[in-house]
Amino acid sequence: MPINKLFGPTINHMQQALNLRFEKQGLIQSNIANMETPGYTVQDFSFEKAMESAMLNQGTMSRTNKMHFDVDPVEAGSSLEFSGENRPVDLDEEMVKLAENQLMYEIAAGMIGKKFDGLKYAIDEGGK
Repeated sequence: MPINKLFGPTINHMQQALNLRFEKQGLIQSNIANMETPGYTVQDFSFEKAMESAMLNQGTMSRTNKMHFDVDPVEAGSSLEFSGENRPVDLDEEMVKLAENQLMYEIAAGMIGKKFDGLKYAIDEGGK
């Protein structure tokens, strides 16, 4: 039985959330790394808008044939809509964003883990 039929769309949504959080982490790290680069401005995207788009399957490619290559989530993230802020990088703000994003990533990963813990519990017949 395919995993998406076992858990419904939850696993796919959580996978997309993890991919988007990964993308956001890299973007924040890039902002911090380029903080002192002359002319560099903050890069960011709205996680909420990107997740909403992903849940509606807008802007995503699907694998229609098993012979096709999978789409790399990192490359797929390059189609994200970035904010048009034109301001320099504020280290304190970026560090807060980094911590929040890391926490949200860990929560999403934990939720996926709990789904599999429930499955393991059922397979073990309730821990007999």
